[in-house]
Amino acid sequence: MIRNNLKLNHGTFDYYVLQITPGIKLEDIDNKFLHFKAMCEENKNIVLDFSGEFDFANLSNLLLDINDTARVHGLIIHSIMENKCIKVHGILGIPVINLPNTTKIPHIYNRTLIVDEPVRSGIKIENDGDIVVTTFVSDNAEIIASGNIHIYGEARGRIIAGISGNKQSRIFMQSFNPELISISGIYKTLENELPQNIMHKTVMISLDDKDRLLLTPLTK
Repeated sequence: MIRNNLKLNHGTFDYYVLQITPGIKLEDIDNKFLHFKAMCEENKNIVLDFSGEFDFANLSNLLLDINDTARVHGLIIHSIMENKCIKVHGILGIPVINLPNTTKIPHIYNRTLIVDEPVRSGIKIENDGDIVVTTFVSDNAEIIASGNIHIYGEARGRIIAGISGNKQSRIFMQSFNPELISISGIYKTLENELPQNIMHKTVMISLDDKDRLLLTPLTK
């Protein structure tokens, strides 16, 4: 699984961090930008976090491609995070900044994040891996994972799995009642009344072989 994720910083600064690891594909970055624009239309600033060993020449070429891709989506590469391998003041005119520790977000990669507290309205939970919610998800809340999502209570809000492009990701809900569901960029809003064997039932959401969202009731 590719270790990269868009993370919202709820602190002092208003930007998103896109982590880049060696071997990442440009199409994966483009997919990240696409999801970002779909969920956060107002914010345009992206800070790049290059994690791992990069050859400077390859880094420059990759940065050019990322910058061009960002422009296509109307986004701005604001700056690059300084680390042990990047100590210069700037690369290709993009400043390198040293963010205070209080503004850096702890990343959890390829691990399951267990959420024992209710996910109330306005809260966003993100993880590069699976997410397990042991209680409920309220209206206007968001659960976003690169892997699978399990919700062992009523699932309202927006439930988004496979955000890094993993079409094998699945969503499991104990009580199905969301505003929106998505797997690997395939979205469905739940505005119309659904069959009785789906609403408030235990449901599994997956993609079929034609990349259509498939809702499967797990209880009669």
